[in-house]
Amino acid sequence: MDSFDPSSIPTVSIISSHSISKKTTRCLATLFPIQPPTTPSVLAVAIVAKSTVASKAITIAEIVKRRISTQGEAWFQYTKLEGTMVELKAPKKSKKEGKGKNKDQRGSQVEKAGEKGAQIGGEEGTDEEDPFEPLKEKTPQKKRKMPLLTIYISRSSIPELAKLYGEQSGSGPVGEAQEQPR
Repeated sequence: MDSFDPSSIPTVSIISSHSISKKTTRCLATLFPIQPPTTPSVLAVAIVAKSTVASKAITIAEIVKRRISTQGEAWFQYTKLEGTMVELKAPKKSKKEGKGKNKDQRGSQVEKAGEKGAQIGGEEGTDEEDPFEPLKEKTPQKKRKMPLLTIYISRSSIPELAKLYGEQSGSGPVGEAQEQPR
């Protein structure tokens, strides 16, 4: 292996609507292909999730590691945390504004001409716009830096990832002691 490219690792993206069992099955299918690869390649998968669903990604990674261990195989994990710029959606306007009988756009009571006397200023029936009404401009989208979690799980050690992110590993069936006694 001359130079390793992390972008060559198959990626499984996680969002809130995804099923944990389906994504776990997909990760295991990537790590244990039906047909062994013809070229020597690293059997690894990258699980990617935004901070809002990081717990789901961690759950999937833990299940995958447990299944690898029950098959008597070793697993290696590399965890990367980075920030990515995202645009925030504009806040939704209140549905109460502008509704109801005799209400203007801001929801305040409107007097009908002739009902309660003359309008202030003495002129009735003028269709001028309110000079103090806020302008309806497009506001630029707000951008925030959102944490992005990437968990690499492999069946063999990847020294390039170990140098960048550190390495966690485990082997053998579940139930065997993996820690040294104190």
